[in-house]
Amino acid sequence: MKSIQWRLVFIYLTLVLIVMISSGTFILWQIQNHEYSKINNELSDMADMIKNAIISEDGSIQPGWKELNWFWDGSFGNKKIYILDAEGNIVIPFIEYGEQEQWNKRVVYEARMNKQPSLGSPTLILERGYAREYIDYAYPLVLPNHQVQYIIYIRASAQEIAENIAKITNIIMVASLWALCITMLFCIYFAKTLTGPIKILTVKAKEMAEGYLDHKIEVKSNDEIGQLTGSFNHMAEELSQMILALSSEKNKLETVMTHMADGILAFDRKGMLIHANPAAYEMLRISDREKYFYDIFKSVGIELRFNDFLQMKPNSIKQHIMMIGEKYINGCFAIYGREKGEAEGVILVLQDVTEQKELEEMRKEFVANVSHELRTPLTTVKSYTETLLDGALEEKELAASFLQVINHETDRMTSLVQDLLELSRLDNKQVQFNMKSVNLVQLVAESVEQHQIHALKKHQTMTFHSNIEKIFVTIDPNRIHQVLSNVISNAIKYSPEEARIDVNISQKEECVRVSVADTGIGIPQKDLARIFERFYRVDKARSREMGGTGLGLAIAKEIMEHHEGKIWAQSEPGKGTTIIMEFCK
Repeated sequence: MKSIQWRLVFIYLTLVLIVMISSGTFILWQIQNHEYSKINNELSDMADMIKNAIISEDGSIQPGWKELNWFWDGSFGNKKIYILDAEGNIVIPFIEYGEQEQWNKRVVYEARMNKQPSLGSPTLILERGYAREYIDYAYPLVLPNHQVQYIIYIRASAQEIAENIAKITNIIMVASLWALCITMLFCIYFAKTLTGPIKILTVKAKEMAEGYLDHKIEVKSNDEIGQLTGSFNHMAEELSQMILALSSEKNKLETVMTHMADGILAFDRKGMLIHANPAAYEMLRISDREKYFYDIFKSVGIELRFNDFLQMKPNSIKQHIMMIGEKYINGCFAIYGREKGEAEGVILVLQDVTEQKELEEMRKEFVANVSHELRTPLTTVKSYTETLLDGALEEKELAASFLQVINHETDRMTSLVQDLLELSRLDNKQVQFNMKSVNLVQLVAESVEQHQIHALKKHQTMTFHSNIEKIFVTIDPNRIHQVLSNVISNAIKYSPEEARIDVNISQKEECVRVSVADTGIGIPQKDLARIFERFYRVDKARSREMGGTGLGLAIAKEIMEHHEGKIWAQSEPGKGTTIIMEFCK
């Protein structure tokens, strides 16, 4: 019986049935007691009347008492009257031997022994083929000598009482059945009024579990169920608002995690991946098929033990630098879980520190290059100076040669220091640019003209081509002249004799391009992207021999970037190099 409605019906029917049985039994018991008490009184009165007819006032037996025929005809209404002697034999009425009727000997025995009237319990006696109910009553006639002379024995029929009790029992049973039927109808209706809202609440709860929170339940009463319904509607509304807020926060968090540059991985206690953002998949170069901690890091060749991180102390972080491909990835491991509880898993934040590593390497290389560039001329100056101090000053030609070397190395150091200071000022934005509108064609032509003499010394042919007579751009002419001089001088310096150098100006939409192309030795493809790095040389020995510091193109790039322009190189080994500068209006 799973339904609360039928439970209520069953409980009410059981209560009504218990009440009807209890009240019916009590009524029957009262009626039966009343009837039996009534018979007892009648028997007692009749016995007193017979006693008075037999016993005189002085206690003796009246003569002629046996001739009282109106008593001794054997019956008195529904009662039978017998006079027994002390031994229990029937004296009146006279009955032939063998025709003695049955009587309750126990009642007679008790009356004779106790010398008190005795009433027997209702007994069934077979009479003419039918069992009938009788009540026996024995009244002893005690003489003055305290001897029982006779016993008045009366047998009264209780059949009518039994039949009346049976009728009343049937009436009570029929009334109980009607009461049960009527009670069932009212119980079903009453239980329905109670369980109807509960069923509606149950359906609503299932809808809430499925995500439908917008349908309100009608409040039909002000009782406890009505209050429960109102509270349920309020709870659904609050829950809807809470879910909307959580959904909004979840969407924000997912958006942030999806688009953040750092990778995030979350693992449960078993090491299974439960969340990862796209950046994490990209950094680790894995697919969504890897689901466990060990498999993920094994696929990228990294050996890590999950339990080592799961046993970390709360609020502690472990960092691990991983080399994945050509990238350096810094992994920050932390545990998560309930407050004051055991860890439920591990969160890993991945940061791409390749650029920082490269910058660190570049700083180390920069310091090493500066040290090397300064150490070489300083060593030369010191050795030549020591030689002069040891007596070479006496030989004028040798001393002059040494002093020229010292002067050359000093110029190299001076140029290096100046370039370093220039880069430092450009990095710290301490250089003031005098921006103005300049005819770029004229500026490039002047730079080419200034370097013609150096090209002629190497029997090189340098030409300038421009289909535009005038094109004005907003630049700092001195700084752009410095860039042009650096690029053109490099083309002359690193090109062999009889090479050709072409300087061109072209316009593309709103941008102007200046290209310097030579037919020199060219630059290998692997070095092409690094020629604008500080102190980077394709051929270190040759560059140092030609007096280069390795900072010219780095300075040129910084100046172009401050003009919001671009500079890049195109080259093919053995065929030459082209440096392109782009200015946008």
